[in-house]
Amino acid sequence: MTLTIILLCAAILVGMGISVKAFGTGGRRMNAFDDIYFSIEEVDSMGVLYTKSSEYSVIMRMENPVQKHCADTDSYYDFNRLFSELLTALGEGYAIHKQDIFVSRNFDPELQSPSSGQRTLSASSSASSSSPLSSTSSSSSSSSSSSSAYPSDTSSSSSSSSSDAQPMEDLLNRSYFDYFKGRRYTQTQTYLTITQEARRGSVFSYDARSWNDFLQKVRKVYDKLAEAGVRIHILNKSEAREYADRFMAMDFTSEHVSMDNLKVTSQGIQSGQRQCRILSLVDVDAMSLPSLIRPFKSVEISGASMPVDLMSHLDKVPSVQTLVYNQVLYIPNQKKELSALEKKKNRHASMPNPTNLAAVEDIKNVQSMVARQNKLLVYGHYNLMVVADEDSDLQRPVNYLENAFSLGGIHLSKRSFNQLELMVNSFPGNCYNFSEEYDRFLTLSDSAICLMYKERSLCSEDTPLKIYYTDRQGLPVAIDITGKEGVEKLTDNSNFFCLGPSGSGKSFHMNSVVRQLHQQGTDVVMVDTGNSYQGLCEFLGGKYISYTEENPITMNPFKITRQELEIEKVNFLKNLVLQLWKGSESIASDLEIHIAEQMIQEYYQAYFDGFECYSPDQRQSIRKKLTNAVKRRYANIGGDLDTMLAAIPSRIDELEQRRRRLKVSELSFNSFYEYSTEALELICLENNITEIDYDRYAFMIKPFYRGGRYEKTLNEQVDTTLFDESFIVFEIDAIKDSKELFPIVTLIIMDVFLQKMRRKKNRKVLVIEEAWKALATPLMAEYIKYLYKTARKFWASVGVVTQEIQDIISSDIVKEAIINNSDVVMLLDQSKFRERFDNIKAILGLTDIDCRKIFTINRLDNKEGRPFFREVFIRRGSHSGVYGVEESRHCYMTYTTERAEKEALQLYRRLLNCTIAEAVDTYVRHWNISGIDKSLAFASRVLKENRILYPGR
Repeated sequence: MTLTIILLCAAILVGMGISVKAFGTGGRRMNAFDDIYFSIEEVDSMGVLYTKSSEYSVIMRMENPVQKHCADTDSYYDFNRLFSELLTALGEGYAIHKQDIFVSRNFDPELQSPSSGQRTLSASSSASSSSPLSSTSSSSSSSSSSSSAYPSDTSSSSSSSSSDAQPMEDLLNRSYFDYFKGRRYTQTQTYLTITQEARRGSVFSYDARSWNDFLQKVRKVYDKLAEAGVRIHILNKSEAREYADRFMAMDFTSEHVSMDNLKVTSQGIQSGQRQCRILSLVDVDAMSLPSLIRPFKSVEISGASMPVDLMSHLDKVPSVQTLVYNQVLYIPNQKKELSALEKKKNRHASMPNPTNLAAVEDIKNVQSMVARQNKLLVYGHYNLMVVADEDSDLQRPVNYLENAFSLGGIHLSKRSFNQLELMVNSFPGNCYNFSEEYDRFLTLSDSAICLMYKERSLCSEDTPLKIYYTDRQGLPVAIDITGKEGVEKLTDNSNFFCLGPSGSGKSFHMNSVVRQLHQQGTDVVMVDTGNSYQGLCEFLGGKYISYTEENPITMNPFKITRQELEIEKVNFLKNLVLQLWKGSESIASDLEIHIAEQMIQEYYQAYFDGFECYSPDQRQSIRKKLTNAVKRRYANIGGDLDTMLAAIPSRIDELEQRRRRLKVSELSFNSFYEYSTEALELICLENNITEIDYDRYAFMIKPFYRGGRYEKTLNEQVDTTLFDESFIVFEIDAIKDSKELFPIVTLIIMDVFLQKMRRKKNRKVLVIEEAWKALATPLMAEYIKYLYKTARKFWASVGVVTQEIQDIISSDIVKEAIINNSDVVMLLDQSKFRERFDNIKAILGLTDIDCRKIFTINRLDNKEGRPFFREVFIRRGSHSGVYGVEESRHCYMTYTTERAEKEALQLYRRLLNCTIAEAVDTYVRHWNISGIDKSLAFASRVLKENRILYPGR
């Protein structure tokens, strides 16, 4: 979209002959605070403000519609269109006063809302949601009142090890939120005041038509905002009164508001321990504004262009306690203003000189846009209220603002001497007292709206499943990682695909995710090839199973009940047999697939029912096939046809006898091997199939038969306690290079998960690290699709984690079976792949907006005051964003795969003779005492001294 909005206010004002009149402490507004409001009344649950100058006003608390760092230029233009519609809906005689309040706070996990929007982290915060300054909307709470900073465990697992590990999990949860305690951040609150202008110069009298029109317009504005998806709440009487009191006290942080005396100078206002300076954005005499303006500005981040709010610098002004950005737009009589413009144009045209000719041209452009594009003329006023502690240097934030605005071609007014007047007129509902002579300027509505603040910070989602990341300013936010369980459903399935190059923090991220999933009642099964999850598994008291030749991962997939013999189980066994028969690189023919399925079905029929004889239909079918075979042979080589035909009945009897001798006394791979090697030949003889190599089949699957190298793998019953374990890690690094064994063991593990998935009623997740490569074969494609599609029916999800770009570019199996069935995509730093990213973009279906977000990963200027962290791009359905993975030192030491750090932790555990949780807690406490920032440096010191560094502390 290429929309350029023209600011022509400078030329307009030149022709209006407006001059600035500044008032100091001795001006005509000495009694500015005398009775600003006549009263604040409750009308239909709305707090209506009546001013002494007879205006009606209603205050709405809202959430700005543009998500910060959304990378979507259209959303900024949508904001312009939305507010243009609001102005049109209100019409002549109304004003909108938007106040964006930026409050600097210290994060406290026990308190409410660290950023705009409802970010409920504790039960106490939910209870305080009625406060107009504590949340975006009391009607849009993102969490129930039972929410906690430390999400409760709702696991239905019966595992004793999980219950024993609960205190350990509590340690990680507590340390996570305590880690952020005291972190500085900026909270954004937005209020929109709708004011109806009173007729001037006459005695006020009640006008029922005007009053009803006001109520209708307020409801219309509310409805338009709500329909646009904006969270909106109309303040009631008590909320409006509290808001006015807080504005008067310049205090948007304290639980209770107290008033103090005001000391006013031409440079600012002092109130108790706070000082305030008000800066007008526009000097109507100078009009230092750019001639061209858009609703956003573009910034370059890592070579990519990212749109940000034109006023994005307002939420990071240094050394301020509170910053209030007042934006007032007045809707005048359009005919009257156009008539005045026409007169000014004629007056300028009558005196031809370069300045007047430029003014004429500008006025013509305005008239053309109004006529052709139905644009609206409005008067605007903007000011900034900068509030700081009395000991702070107020000039520092003022200098920052002047520099930031000048980079955008806007030069703040140097004439804001009427500080008290600016403050009083900025009160909600009092905007019509801004001077028409020196506080307001005329422009087009599109241009005026561009100067509004449009963005909101990320806030926690309304979901029972809370996976905590950080927003991009470094504060915890909870999202529904599945995209299915929140109030807003984002996905059809919760399967996920995670791509991140080596060193991007992929395993650290997955540790964080599965820890939080497990803590909220999810059974976790992981397939690992690099010991990335050993520490977390041990911390949580889970089951860590490492493959060795002496203790292989085993199961008896053939041992099932009659009730379990259904098409899904047959399909699993069919894939297993084909994998053994054909190998991981081959493709099975349709004939081989059909034969494998028939062998499995006949194997179980022989075990459950036995075999007595062919049925008449079977005998007739075999006779027909053998007869046709004899006739074809006769046609090709000749012979005695009658003799050949006469031998068929005895041939059928022989086949029947062989089948009768086939017995299955127990269910195992050994018995299946013995049955299938004979049954394969019988099936081929009965159906006159000649292209199957019986000997090759027997040879290929024999290593898993009795006496073979892998005889235990498919013949020993799986550990039944696994079905009750809530956190299991299968570590199969030892066999990752075995093309024969690796895929079979991976299949075994997946079948364990399938059985767990069917038996247990809680949430389940299977995470397959690099082991998924064993399944990325044509033979396994259909099985993977089946697994992915089946998981969503049983409240389960399957995740694949990889680090190689080539894996997703070159494998059709990955694209068709895994990516197409994964509604959740996670990407870590992709800068290494930038030159080859077009292929990833196409395969994953990423939009240009997604790509702009991806290339800002770890590239924003948001690292000050934050220890090491990584960022990850997460797309759930069509909803995407970049989140921070930042954890406490307790979590880091639990997840670490750094050898020196693991050895140092084990040293502490051995010397203290304690649990892993106690060792982590003591180790981190000593790390903090040491004053050493780097984890590896502290671990090196521990190993060097080979002792507990701070005994007794």
